[in-house]
Amino acid sequence: MQQDIEIIPLLLLKGRSAMFREFSKKQLSALSKNLRKMNFEKLYIMDIDGLERNRPQLDIVQVLCDDFSILYEAGPRRGANIIDMVIAGAEIAYMNTDSLEALDEIEIALSYTESVGLKIDWNNGMLGHGKGIENHSMDEVISSAVSAGLKDFVVPIEIIAQAAIAMKDDSVVLRGIADRSGDEKIRNERMSSIIINHEYIKKVKK
Repeated sequence: MQQDIEIIPLLLLKGRSAMFREFSKKQLSALSKNLRKMNFEKLYIMDIDGLERNRPQLDIVQVLCDDFSILYEAGPRRGANIIDMVIAGAEIAYMNTDSLEALDEIEIALSYTESVGLKIDWNNGMLGHGKGIENHSMDEVISSAVSAGLKDFVVPIEIIAQAAIAMKDDSVVLRGIADRSGDEKIRNERMSSIIINHEYIKKVKK
């Protein structure tokens, strides 16, 4: 019988500017308190400013890592950039297929730290523009990343079954990320956790 899948709340970061701070310390404290009250110990941070503008909000991670184990997605282009995310407080720092300049950057990241994961970006097919990514299938990218030593993957929930087939090693962690709270009903025996926007958390039965 399959064990219950862990639910991890997702926090989106987007739109900081010189004049606009997305979350005040008071807001972060309230968010943290609310999620801790619901017994969450992990938090997945998707940093859109990092992904789209290469301006990650590392200070948010620094604040929240005191209360949670942080899984942090910020779209580093090169493997060496992963260390900034880990120093900021990420337990796992995720690279993205749509941001990486080359698959070789995964090995470079792993030479700095083992706290590295890979997010598969998907829109009717795997997104990827870097050398060694754009001309390969998702299965090939996953296989290459696992061979390099990567042990943690995040994929959209709609392709979780396909991703699971590509992962031959049972020790590899596979996490699904959902667009809606209803997506948590999708199950796969290889999926260890599901990531859901914190705004939907109240709708999810734990």
